[in-house]
Amino acid sequence: MPVMFQRAANAAALLALVGAPAFATQLTGTVLDAGGQPVAGALVVATSETALTDAHGVARRWIATSDAAGHFAFDGFPAGACHVTANAGAGRVGVAAAPCAVKSSDAAVDLPVSVSAQAAHIHGQVRHAPQDPAAAGDLVLLARVSADGDAAMVVLAAPVADGAWAIDLPAGTWMAKAVTAAGESRVLPLAVPGQVGPVVLSVSPTHPAHPEIARELHAMAEKDQAVRDALIAGGKYDDASTRPMARVDRANLARLRQIVRRHGWPDAAMVGNAGVGDFWLLAQHAPGDFIAQALPHLKAAADRGEIAWSTLALMIDRDLMDRGQPQVYGSQWNGSGQAMQMYKVVDPEHLDERRAQVGLGPIAEYEALLRKQYP
Repeated sequence: MPVMFQRAANAAALLALVGAPAFATQLTGTVLDAGGQPVAGALVVATSETALTDAHGVARRWIATSDAAGHFAFDGFPAGACHVTANAGAGRVGVAAAPCAVKSSDAAVDLPVSVSAQAAHIHGQVRHAPQDPAAAGDLVLLARVSADGDAAMVVLAAPVADGAWAIDLPAGTWMAKAVTAAGESRVLPLAVPGQVGPVVLSVSPTHPAHPEIARELHAMAEKDQAVRDALIAGGKYDDASTRPMARVDRANLARLRQIVRRHGWPDAAMVGNAGVGDFWLLAQHAPGDFIAQALPHLKAAADRGEIAWSTLALMIDRDLMDRGQPQVYGSQWNGSGQAMQMYKVVDPEHLDERRAQVGLGPIAEYEALLRKQYP
């Protein structure tokens, strides 16, 4: 499956922080350490499988801090299945042993949450624009992702202190997002174990220098995705079927070249994090010469946390494939359905290790998703 047919992954707005709706039940509990003793000051997050979003379509999250006796409470919690997690600092992170269940007849539900060391210690930074300094109460929210790529209901929170954050995470694929008074970062994927180095979450500047270019890049990206959605839905990749996509790509490329000539390579200060992400998507579908020029600038953006390294991995592989060299992360495939084959890859025995280092899940899961998307 050539990269030009790839659909951008949608992380979705799954990590928003909002208040509770008006339900009667109180959800309470106690955070305990491995010895059964109460833990004070733990950051507790609850999620509901029934009240998924508010009236604006934003995911609901309930967050509290355990008191001196380890107790926490959420008023107005909805009936249905729910999940509770706690983070009490290094070596003390826990997910409730079983999902809680709130009945409509319950006045209150009590739940213990045990915290202990988890599979991997993850740390990183939250970066703000110069005009938007860090503030007390900044958080990093992390949602565990299921094998089929959908975000699960398990959400953990890590406080940000002096621009740094850290947490011990259970094994699995996670999505991380900084939520601050100044705004939110992009959602970045993490693979545990396997993630190495600090995870940088960049909060987009409140006032980028060229919001009009950011809006234009977003409109171009929407056209890019719409024409690819239509192509995938049609299930044919012959010359006639791909002609509309080629027209859109040519027009987008011409405009990208104009933007770069007049304003330089887009970064968050220029177009915001979302604009950098849209620029990556459009550049990913450009010819090899433009990709080669864009790569150093997008690598710098990934180092700053403006786009995900997992995203950039696709472009690194695409560039290598265009130059006839083995890819690094296994993102490039040819064909469709059962005939789909991965383009040659360097050191295949350690492929999953390299994928994990940039936040990508196992290659077997990626292959299953590709075969499902391109039958």
